[in-house]
Amino acid sequence: MSIASIATSPASTTTKDTPSNQLQGNSTEFLKLFMAQLQNQNPLDPKDGADMVSQLATFSQVEQATKTNQELASLIAAQTSDASAGMSALVGRNCSAGVDAFSIDGQGGSPPPIEVSSSSSMTGASLEIKDADGKVVRTIKLPDAKSGTIQWDGKDDKGHALAAGNYTMSVNGGGSATIDAEWQGRVDSVELATDGTRLRMGGVLVNPGDIHTIGAGTSTQGTK
Repeated sequence: MSIASIATSPASTTTKDTPSNQLQGNSTEFLKLFMAQLQNQNPLDPKDGADMVSQLATFSQVEQATKTNQELASLIAAQTSDASAGMSALVGRNCSAGVDAFSIDGQGGSPPPIEVSSSSSMTGASLEIKDADGKVVRTIKLPDAKSGTIQWDGKDDKGHALAAGNYTMSVNGGGSATIDAEWQGRVDSVELATDGTRLRMGGVLVNPGDIHTIGAGTSTQGTK
C-alpha cells in the first residue's frame, strides 16, 4: 500500500480555519488511511486485532475532541453574549476607570475628566500619553498638590486631534509620591467589536475590566 499517495490526495486536504476544522480533517484522513490499510493488508499476514482496536480507539478520541471543541465554542459565544448584555446596564451610569490603556476611534467627543490623587504633593509629575508604537504624543503637567482634575482635550502636543488607535497613559516623575489617575465620567454606550467589548466614555473607549467604581447617573462625575 502506498500511504503517501493517500495522504497527499486532494480529498484528504484539511482546513486550518479553526481547531475544530483541523481535528475534523484529521479524523477524515485517519478514516481514509484505516480503510486503505484494511483493503491493502497482506492476506497471509493480516493486521493484528489488538492493533486495529487501538487505531479505532484513537479515531474515537479524535471525534470526541472535535465535538468537545464545538461545544466549547458554543459555550464561549453564549457567555460573551450574556456578558455584553449585562454591560448594557452601565450605560448612563457615572463610572471611574483606569487610564493605563484606552482607545480612540475618531468619532469625536471630548475625553472625560481625569481625577488624580497622591499621597503627597505631585510637584514635577506629569501624565504621558503614548501611541501604539510607544511614542509620547502628549505630556500633561500635574498640579502641585495632592489631588486635582485634569481636562485633556484629546490632542497631541502640537494641537492635533489624536488619530484613531490604541494609546496608553502613565505618570512620569513625582518622586516617591504614589499617584493614581482615573477617568471620571458617564458611560455613553457599549461598543461590540471583533477585538473585544469597549465602553465609551466621551471620546475614549475603555476596557470593561478597567472600571473601578460604578455610581448613579445623576451627576457628571463618578464617586471615588
